[in-house]
Amino acid sequence: MKKTIIITLTTDFATDLYAGQMKGVILSINPEARIIDLTHKVKNYNVLEGAFFISQVCPTFPSRTIHLVVVDPGVGSDRRAVIICTEKYYYIGPDNGIFHFIIEKEKIRQVAQITTESFRNSSFTFQGRDIFAPVAAYLSLGRRMEEFGQLIDKKLLEKLTVPEECILYIDEFGNIITSIKKEFSLGERLTVRYGRKKVEATFARTFSQVKEGDYVVLKGSSGYLEVDRNKASAAAALGARVGEKIHICKASS
Repeated sequence: MKKTIIITLTTDFATDLYAGQMKGVILSINPEARIIDLTHKVKNYNVLEGAFFISQVCPTFPSRTIHLVVVDPGVGSDRRAVIICTEKYYYIGPDNGIFHFIIEKEKIRQVAQITTESFRNSSFTFQGRDIFAPVAAYLSLGRRMEEFGQLIDKKLLEKLTVPEECILYIDEFGNIITSIKKEFSLGERLTVRYGRKKVEATFARTFSQVKEGDYVVLKGSSGYLEVDRNKASAAAALGARVGEKIHICKASS
């Protein structure tokens, strides 16, 4: 019995019609495909947020999963469209830095640049439906990635410029995930600076170790430092945005 292939979708389409169209295309080609929505709530055009999200979620899936990612502010431009084959997965999407953390974390076997001429009737503004979705569907049926374009050196893949101290992601609770990996002692008092705002926080293992509404810095499940508030939104209070710089240091005595 043939194993059903999982195809995941990550986009910034929110609740619009576009994700549904991509699913329709995939299932028209392979009705047996199992499609899983990871999120369609990446902030519009926010490649850094999308890149961090897939680096945390995609590696939890079974081997041979096909991850289709469309956060594509440069759609229709001369940016490359790529298929990345790692030791466990396929990734399909625009080569605009969206695979930045995947490139760093996973062992890449091959990269193919999708030849868009193979999809001559595709829209210039919706390559997620007209190029990426069909490629994902055909790969799930066993087609080889080389059939969609020439293999290229993995060193050509675009990477992002990520500051050592910036905001990578803000979750639905308003927790601020940073790119910082400093070490502090449990219970230590810290100062968090974001723009012109400065707040005091405690370094702790978990939220409940500070009073409700107080700021806490902890090492999150991603391995990076997070700035949170117990049962409140740190991001809303600070007006935080992904990609902006944030600083965490020991509080001055």
